[in-house]
Amino acid sequence: MRNTQRVRELLGPADPARDVVVPPSPRTAHDLILRAQDATATPAGPVRRGASRRTVFVGAVATLAVLGPAGVAQVLRYGTATPAVPAQPVAGTVLKPVAYEVVAGEPAGRHLRALAARLVDAPPDRTAGRYAYRHGKSWGSPTLMSPERHMMSFVQERREWAADDGRRWQDVEPLGVEYPDEASREYWSTRPQSPAADPSASGPPRGIQEIPPDPVGGRLPADRAELARWLGTGKPAGELAMRVYHLYSSYLVPRRTRADLLTILAGKPGFEWRGRVVDRAGRRGVAVTADLLPPAGQQPQRAQMLLVFHPSTGELLAHEYLETAPKRRVLHYALLLDARRTDTVS
Repeated sequence: MRNTQRVRELLGPADPARDVVVPPSPRTAHDLILRAQDATATPAGPVRRGASRRTVFVGAVATLAVLGPAGVAQVLRYGTATPAVPAQPVAGTVLKPVAYEVVAGEPAGRHLRALAARLVDAPPDRTAGRYAYRHGKSWGSPTLMSPERHMMSFVQERREWAADDGRRWQDVEPLGVEYPDEASREYWSTRPQSPAADPSASGPPRGIQEIPPDPVGGRLPADRAELARWLGTGKPAGELAMRVYHLYSSYLVPRRTRADLLTILAGKPGFEWRGRVVDRAGRRGVAVTADLLPPAGQQPQRAQMLLVFHPSTGELLAHEYLETAPKRRVLHYALLLDARRTDTVS
């Protein structure tokens, strides 16, 4: 980051990209990274890659400083940018981590098995229609980061419709900004930013727009064995938690698959039970967490993945990516607000 800043200082006003901010992707950086990895997956079993999903995701969202030029280029492409010119004070909320009922945590296995045994139908089980509809809200992409690593991220609300033939429509609405810590809010509130840095001005057109078919696509895993392979159960629990979020953000998950998913997680060491929680939409759920540790040679960052499930249907309600060290701050969260079938795109 010091080299990047030095180049900016030397170029000054002559920098042709000084006010350029890459518009947000139709998908969040988190989703796109996972989907890109799926495109190279081997269907027959767990995927083996040179760089772990943990390296890519943690680096993309939280630790730009440890990425090489190619890694930084990928992050910028997916909607994260470092603004050079400030402009107007920016208001916003400092995020607080979701509070756990069971602070110390305990093995999650028996609790997840009990939940799987008592599931009831959810909207995807009770509705019919031509389109799969998903409605969510996220924070963490696009993100602006200062040379001092002060972050400001944009909240987005997203609705998506998908037909069985692969056609898709999307409506993305910017909702404002939020910060992972007070220092970041103070930094950005005292430094104006270029109008070009506002994704609401440079992002996708407002309203419902048809978008390209999903290049990865694919069908929902058909049975428990296929689901276990899709999740990659040989990987650490933290990475498995990210795959759970990817599953729910990509498919309408029926009751049988939800039960299989919970029992798979129940048998995986590393998941801790956190009891009853309330997500950022005010919904009551039950939660598990799994730790993420940095790969060898990277910064001493520690992180935790949180999954919040509906206490009756077992649907995923929310996902949170929490840095626990060296700072305790939320770097990404997503709310899954609605998932069902419908006959209309509106």
